[in-house]
Amino acid sequence: METKDVGRIVVGFILTLIGTGFHIFEPGWIINPSGAGGAFIGAGVVLIIITFREIRLRNKGTIVEDERIFHIAEKASHKTLVILIIFQGTLVAFLGVTASDIKAYPIVSLLFVITVISYAGFFHWYKRQM
Repeated sequence: METKDVGRIVVGFILTLIGTGFHIFEPGWIINPSGAGGAFIGAGVVLIIITFREIRLRNKGTIVEDERIFHIAEKASHKTLVILIIFQGTLVAFLGVTASDIKAYPIVSLLFVITVISYAGFFHWYKRQM
């Protein structure tokens, strides 16, 4: 196990503990302790799972990172950025034209979900194409 693997596992564990603390203690300065706690727990668990998967693949002799994967990630990131710029521009124009009283939390959550889904989708699509 490499040093970066240990670091990612420790960071994942700390994120999970922070999220659990938000759920248990429900601090008053957090607007939505369940949402914040769930986000921290989800990020920590995903980081730990991805790290253990990479360790398992590396132990089997599979190359986890190569130039092809980096190129695919670059293309997927670029397409995701283009989509987000278009979507955010449309959203800013819509909010500027209308007098809607929309809170920021749902909008930021929506942008986060769109980012994750579009990046994952483009990554898998480019992986099959290349």
